[in-house]
Amino acid sequence: MAIRFRRRREAQNEVLGTYSFPSRTVQVLRTQEDRILWTCDCDKFRRQATQREPLWCKHIAKAAARRSLERLTRRVAVTRALER
Repeated sequence: MAIRFRRRREAQNEVLGTYSFPSRTVQVLRTQEDRILWTCDCDKFRRQATQREPLWCKHIAKAAARRSLERLTRRVAVTRALER
């Protein structure tokens, strides 16, 4: 008689925000442990995946600044493409 073990599903992270730039997208996620995780789809961010340091790139820095302004002013920033 074979014993079957069910694989544990990887926990899905809750998306708190998505910030789009002309060529990149940054997401802010909340993990199951209530930690905040920033992700970017740029090459520099992907190359850092082997390091133990917190991952960071200039796109995340811009998104973090935009998120801080939104939280301070309670408004969502308008992208430049929509202003025209």
